[in-house]
Amino acid sequence: MPKIEAGSVHEHRAQRLAQLIDAAEAILNEDGVQSLTAGAVAARAGIARNSIYRYFDSIEDLLELVVTREFPAWTTAVEDAIAAETTPQARAAAYVRANIEQAARGTHGWRASLSRGSLSDRVRQRVRELHGALHSALEGVVAELGSAQPELTTAVIQAVVDACIRRIDQGGDPEEAASFAVRSVHRLLAPDAG
Repeated sequence: MPKIEAGSVHEHRAQRLAQLIDAAEAILNEDGVQSLTAGAVAARAGIARNSIYRYFDSIEDLLELVVTREFPAWTTAVEDAIAAETTPQARAAAYVRANIEQAARGTHGWRASLSRGSLSDRVRQRVRELHGALHSALEGVVAELGSAQPELTTAVIQAVVDACIRRIDQGGDPEEAASFAVRSVHRLLAPDAG
């Protein structure tokens, strides 16, 4: 049995998988997807090449792990921000701000770029499903608002978020983008805006 470097086999596997994902992220950031090979990841992580397949079946699976790595924390941050507010309008603003804050943490741009160009259909579908959880949170907020056009309201709020995240990905100021987005959503939801 291989020597484990943690308190349990489960902890060891989790640590090793994190090392492999970290190594893949470093390769992707420095050299791009064309340089992401099993050998490169194993060398970067400091383990034998054949050992990496204990943690995933293919480079495509590793790409999925890289691209989806931040979704659980992102979704939790957004849901927590929404739950901390007491009015539907404040929850809508919290949804907007929390998404932009998560994007501003620095890795969204290259992950989104990778998602657009280098993933299989199966992995793209997984990314869509994970985005669906965020979309569901927004739909819940819009339902509370009692909008006469909930689908359109949801789409417009999400479009504002997406535009501001793109701005951040291109080097824009996160606080400026968040402030703009929150003001835009407040105007959209103002009772006399219709």
